[in-house]
Amino acid sequence: MSQDLTRLGLIGVGAIAQVNHLPALARMKDVEIYAVCDDDPEKARVVAERFKVPHALSDYERLLRLGDLDAVIISTPNHLHAPMTLAALDYGKHVLCEKPPARNASEAQMMAEAAKRSGKTLMYAMNNRFRAEAQVLRRFIERRELGDIFYAKTGWLRYRTERGGPEWYTNKKSAGGGVLMDLGVQMLDLSLWLLGNPQISSVTATKYVRDPRQDVEDTLAAMLILESGASLTLEVSWALLLEKNFSYLNLYGTEGAALLHPFRVHKEMGGRLKDVTPSLDSVRNLYKQSYELELEHFLRCITQGERPQASPEEGLQVMRVIDAIYQSAEARREVRLH
Repeated sequence: MSQDLTRLGLIGVGAIAQVNHLPALARMKDVEIYAVCDDDPEKARVVAERFKVPHALSDYERLLRLGDLDAVIISTPNHLHAPMTLAALDYGKHVLCEKPPARNASEAQMMAEAAKRSGKTLMYAMNNRFRAEAQVLRRFIERRELGDIFYAKTGWLRYRTERGGPEWYTNKKSAGGGVLMDLGVQMLDLSLWLLGNPQISSVTATKYVRDPRQDVEDTLAAMLILESGASLTLEVSWALLLEKNFSYLNLYGTEGAALLHPFRVHKEMGGRLKDVTPSLDSVRNLYKQSYELELEHFLRCITQGERPQASPEEGLQVMRVIDAIYQSAEARREVRLH
């Protein structure tokens, strides 16, 4: 691989690739968007033209056979994450795979093992970890400024008519599940990362399918008990009758508390509650910036050997928890993980 230029290929050029990955990569030095691939050849051609990409393909294996290609970003429906990642690693390419890591833990396990065998970087695209407020909060927690966190709650709730999205979203075979695989995986990963990737003892969950034509859940609630005795609650929906969409992540510790959206950190000092929220650069779009920082980190993993954030092992842990959540919701009982 040339030390000067990293050549990237994108497999799947839907909304995430066009709105986030491609514009961010186009602004970066030392990177060439070398090839794009989509099962819709016309879409691949149009996107390649727009971003001045030399190769536009509709067969991902042809893309992987391009000798000058160093790495790929996989932004395809969930059921293709595992086979495409395995193939890319087999061809000796580094991989950034969009969320969720896979449809279940057994797929994620195969992906982690393949990454280890190949010696190549496999990273999952958990962009919320790269949001400025999440990075700041993680440092607060690492310095134990909130004390022992004993209760965490997170959720992402959406209004019923706004779900939209492609058809495969609501197909269990393609997506692996419903709202938990779409919104839940992001909030769960962010929470576990902020908490230092703790071991989960048990999970109790319930799910709802309001539309009988769908075979995936549209609302789900779960309670996770950590080995430390702390608890984490998760609630997600894309089908509620509420005025506006919102997401949240609240952490409560023995010495302080933190909220994301809006970002607030409070600490007990001298018997009084004090607002210690650091100011963030309000000029930047935090959402777009999170993708830029994620891509920059992935490129450093490739060129400088940094350890990937959202590693294969962390992706596997998240998928094991998701499997347990579904198992609990189906059986209507607590599921123990350890």
